[in-house]
Amino acid sequence: MMYRWCWSYPTRKRVFLLAITLILIAMVTLYGMATYALYFRRGFASSIIQSPRTNSAPPKLPHDTRRAPSCSIPTFRNNIERINYRPKISCQRRQPSEQSCKVAEKYIKGKEPEKCGPHTEICSIKFEDKTHYMHCRQDVCATGVLLLGTFSPVDGELSWAHFPTSRMLEKGFQELVDSKDSSIKSGVAFIKCLINHTSTKHANRTTSTYAEDNMDADGRIHIRQLLIFPNLTRTIQSAADGTNAQHANLNINIILLDSVSHSHLFRTLPMSIEALRRIDGDMSQRNVVFNFDRMQSLKAATHENLQVLLTGQFFELPDVLPVRDTFDALKRKGYDILWNEDMCWREEWGSAKYFGVSNETSMETRWHKFDEILTSHSVDHHGASLASCEVFYSNGVIHPFLKKIICYNGRYHHWYLLEYAKQMQSLYQRAREPYFLYTELNAGHSELGTTSKTLDTDIREYLEYLSTLDNTLTIVLSDHGGRYTQYARTDEEGFLEQFHPFLFMLAPRNFADFVGTSGMKHLSENQDKLISVLDIHSLLRYLIGMSPLDDGHRSSEFGIQPRGLLDPIPSTRTCSSLPLFQATECICESVPGITNTTHSAHLVLAELGLGYINDIIQVQTRKGGELTRGTCRKLTGTGISDVIETHKANNITEVKMRIYIEQGKPFPSPDVFSFAFDISWSSGRVSISWYSPISVYGKYEPCRDPHVDRVICVCDLGNHRRATNGLSHLDDYQATSLNSSPVVQRVSECLTILERRHEAGMVLEAVNSCRDVTVEFGIRGKTVNILVSRELPVQYIIRGDQSRFLGAFLAVTADWSVNYEVILLN
Repeated sequence: MMYRWCWSYPTRKRVFLLAITLILIAMVTLYGMATYALYFRRGFASSIIQSPRTNSAPPKLPHDTRRAPSCSIPTFRNNIERINYRPKISCQRRQPSEQSCKVAEKYIKGKEPEKCGPHTEICSIKFEDKTHYMHCRQDVCATGVLLLGTFSPVDGELSWAHFPTSRMLEKGFQELVDSKDSSIKSGVAFIKCLINHTSTKHANRTTSTYAEDNMDADGRIHIRQLLIFPNLTRTIQSAADGTNAQHANLNINIILLDSVSHSHLFRTLPMSIEALRRIDGDMSQRNVVFNFDRMQSLKAATHENLQVLLTGQFFELPDVLPVRDTFDALKRKGYDILWNEDMCWREEWGSAKYFGVSNETSMETRWHKFDEILTSHSVDHHGASLASCEVFYSNGVIHPFLKKIICYNGRYHHWYLLEYAKQMQSLYQRAREPYFLYTELNAGHSELGTTSKTLDTDIREYLEYLSTLDNTLTIVLSDHGGRYTQYARTDEEGFLEQFHPFLFMLAPRNFADFVGTSGMKHLSENQDKLISVLDIHSLLRYLIGMSPLDDGHRSSEFGIQPRGLLDPIPSTRTCSSLPLFQATECICESVPGITNTTHSAHLVLAELGLGYINDIIQVQTRKGGELTRGTCRKLTGTGISDVIETHKANNITEVKMRIYIEQGKPFPSPDVFSFAFDISWSSGRVSISWYSPISVYGKYEPCRDPHVDRVICVCDLGNHRRATNGLSHLDDYQATSLNSSPVVQRVSECLTILERRHEAGMVLEAVNSCRDVTVEFGIRGKTVNILVSRELPVQYIIRGDQSRFLGAFLAVTADWSVNYEVILLN
């Protein structure tokens, strides 16, 4: 069959065309082939996306907040004098508008995070005379029965041993210590007992007050305590003797605070900033502070930045974090390696992901692989990290990303990680043995933006402790800023802060003994320049005796200095000299190009982005060829914003934007994706460069189809029904999206073509509304003054009750047309 429409022709011509159409129908019938022809031509007067050859200046638009009055980015000026050093720095941080700063302040002002309840100490552990001793109170537990929880070295499970009295518990623990039992090798243990409600201190303790407490079947409340004690190693024995000579290596201590931007650190950790100022200003302290104001994130994701930090490798992500070369170099220099994080090895984040075991469903197999990988990669201690699973499960979560706070017995989860770090560092200091300690804290990874405030007191105390240490370089940094906060989703500066992490260094005052006077000079001068974790990695390589990165690591292409921050970073460095991953925004000022959130051409691009993701959702929903409809809905656009066009090399224009998606129930505000599109003026093609969700992580987890990526699934909480009716499927695709309702053209009983028309182009989708019929068809035609996402002709196969995004047609002039035919092939 063939039908033809043309909206601008007079009625008498339409009669003529109808006659022609009837003739063509007869011809098609004779040939046994159904052809469906459409003619679409639409001009418009408004300007469109400009090619790089356009010389007109970008318009100054009212919504463009970069041109509004600005406020300053907070800075930290240390006391190291920059002697007559005032070069012109090419990278100037894009300044936030005054409105952005007010918005950021509004989101956190007066919004203090919840506090944990009072801490109850059941037992305590002391280290003296080369061993650990436990002392337990008699008045805390109701029945006198106490449980000791330790981790099995066989499967990593937490097992509980019963002790009738506290004295028997003390004795039992001492026997484990004296026998060097492997169950306490981790350096953490749990104590559990029923609360004694007759005690004055615990009379008002209730389940509503203590979310982390457990209740047994009789409604009685258990109180749990997490004990931190360094495990028994040669380090402990050396510390007890105190006879080792001072080692020649520099202790390396890295603390990574996930999802805390440079500006957000100053907003939410003011006591920690003040502690750094005191440490830097007090010449009697053993450390000097460096702050790097222009730290560029390579990607708003932890895994990628951590890999570059520890290995110098970028762009490719192997299954296992490739740290072997770095850790082997540390071991050759005599370092012990400690990995300390607040994530659960039984789930899919943190070291379970970094070391490639997160996809292993058998926990026993996962534990064996995990233990083997840590051992083969020379990780000596993973102690307090093992406690994270029990802490999470007691809070009713499997990760910290959605919970407001994570507490355990009246203390924030991160307190235990920092306490473990302090105890281990004190023993290494006394033993005079070098260590490399990596600590990762995820309290800032939250939609609220205020949970990072919970870090302030404990980080301040930890920084003050670090200021007392000798021969220790401490690197305190973040990987990126907050991705899932309302500030990041709704404000331009909030979005940009994702890519502006912070970096502080506490270096010993004798640091010049390790890096020379030139190293100290360059380290100070580089504080004002554009840097990334790649520069920190090169610094670490130098300190542990590894050879510099070479051209195999593309060192020339990205201007990698042999000693990283200890060498002069060019003052002319820009983001083009950094290995930025896709979806990364440069923090430096630049000419942004044309910005116009209302332009029809941008809506065509947004349609392309949504169509691409909807096809992915559909493919992932189908399991093993089984015909299913899942709970993850078709993404429907409600609007776009923050459009930036940038003319790049090779005659390409990059268009970035945010696309707002109709949210699932019961959430009140739209979900948001960030997209980038490449328009190639030479080839006449338009394509998706990258996309990244910036909505709350995992909020649709309860209703998500298990095979659909959680970052693209939108569904209604509480709705787990699977729609299988083909008509309802077609109805889904007829919904209005981006202010455009589709024109529906029925090609056959099963195949329907949907056109979404905009002034600056159109997009096509196809729906097969028959459940048990597979449709094969082709599209051919001609376009005038059009950029396409896929060249014509093209053929498609659509299974029953499925759909397919066919393509986007983007106009480049006011005089354009699309003429296409749909041909049924079965």
